[in-house]
Amino acid sequence: MPDLDRHIRDAVVFHVSTDDSASPKSRVVADDHDSPWKEALELYFPQALALLASDLHAAIDWAAPIVFLDKELQAVLRASAPGGGRRYADKLVRVQLVDGNEALLLVHVEVQGRLSGPKAMQIFGWRMLEYQVLICQRERRRGKTLLPPRVYSLGILIDQPPHEASTRSATTLTYRDDFLLQQTQFTFPIVELEAWRNRWAELDALAPVNPFAVLIMAQLQATGHPDKSTRLAPLLDLTRRLYAYGYRRDRIGPLLRLLEWVIRLPPELETEYRLAARQLEQEHGMSYVTIAERHGIAVGLEQGLQKGRIEGQADLLLRMIQRRFGPVSDAITQRIRTAQAPQLEIWSLNFVDASALEDVFRD
Repeated sequence: MPDLDRHIRDAVVFHVSTDDSASPKSRVVADDHDSPWKEALELYFPQALALLASDLHAAIDWAAPIVFLDKELQAVLRASAPGGGRRYADKLVRVQLVDGNEALLLVHVEVQGRLSGPKAMQIFGWRMLEYQVLICQRERRRGKTLLPPRVYSLGILIDQPPHEASTRSATTLTYRDDFLLQQTQFTFPIVELEAWRNRWAELDALAPVNPFAVLIMAQLQATGHPDKSTRLAPLLDLTRRLYAYGYRRDRIGPLLRLLEWVIRLPPELETEYRLAARQLEQEHGMSYVTIAERHGIAVGLEQGLQKGRIEGQADLLLRMIQRRFGPVSDAITQRIRTAQAPQLEIWSLNFVDASALEDVFRD
């Protein structure tokens, strides 16, 4: 990775892309890469940088506040692709350097799907350069400075074969354009998660102290088993490992939910997994809200609809929300209890994949 003194002054961009449009083939399984990565990066941001960009991690003062700038990033992305819609895994984060400098550090995160061929890699490199320029431009105007801040970009490729047969977890990618005497060149580091596949033992050793290593293990299992019908065994294996890592009760729940989110099972295997997970819960004296919770929601909704008891639907949804997100305001309680059956059904379905309370109430 290039020397940080030459590449970090005012800002850092950490970029992970989930755009699958560069792939010439459809994915075998339409997994939801955006949402689990977004949640994981918010929950375990320092741990992610410690694992994926150790030089950058060492340059940041982690005692200072970390500020996620989702709205600001969305404005940049709209400027890049008007009408392109919201991209949920992109992250823009303001941090502070350890040298005490008050300069701004911007961290931009996006998750990249499979790239195929030099053309796709060139497009990815251009997109990274474009985002960097737009962020610098926005910050220069906001700060009314003559020069923009420096921006550090990191791309994470979640299922791309290692670049040039690299076995390293980090390498670089260069976007280059030559025209007569004019040359544009932009080199930025990338992390290829597939390069970790041959380092499973290292991830397993790191997992008890770095929860982001668990997410990488889950991603490797998901991409290694594109057929969902073959995922039960690897998901159970990771679930057992997670209990063995010794995480506290309050930390194991979010990690298990992310595992199940990344390694999606077909509906016909969820019951088998749920029974096996319940046995593990009993062995370790723990409980969590994941597939078992989703099963309970579905059963409760079906019973409530059959009996026509709107109050039962509302009570069930309220209990589930409180169990996942904690106590809610009186206004939220009243909103749920006064809703009609169709609206309660929509909110209950939203709850299945909601990572925040506001996600439940989206239309």
